[in-house]
Amino acid sequence: MAVAATTSSARGTALEALRVNVIVGRAKARLSQAELAQRANVSRQTISRIERAATDVGIEVVERIANALETTIAELFVPVGTERVDDGELARRAVTPREDFVDARALLAAVDEAAGRTTGGEIERFSRAGRRAVPR
Repeated sequence: MAVAATTSSARGTALEALRVNVIVGRAKARLSQAELAQRANVSRQTISRIERAATDVGIEVVERIANALETTIAELFVPVGTERVDDGELARRAVTPREDFVDARALLAAVDEAAGRTTGGEIERFSRAGRRAVPR
């Protein structure tokens, strides 16, 4: 019984790591789900299911996605870190080339697409009173 629970927990952790890393990798490459699917030669629905952690996926598909994102299979399964960033890490990041970072808008668009929310590429704006902004 304990082995089954451990296996299930490890599987869930791997699916979550894959989900997050595909979303972030797609955002970093500024690709839509459809564009990543085309590059990886898989369906857009497969990318969507991976980004929702709604399916198991074979290693061949993961390899195609890794190649399309110009990363490794192993990197797609690295769990998202929750550790605190120290001063040394902040200094390292300050001199890191811009292309190594993910654009925040691209990341938000990728997260929205993964969740099935599309806004036509624009972030919906609201007034300070909480009402939708009026187009001008």
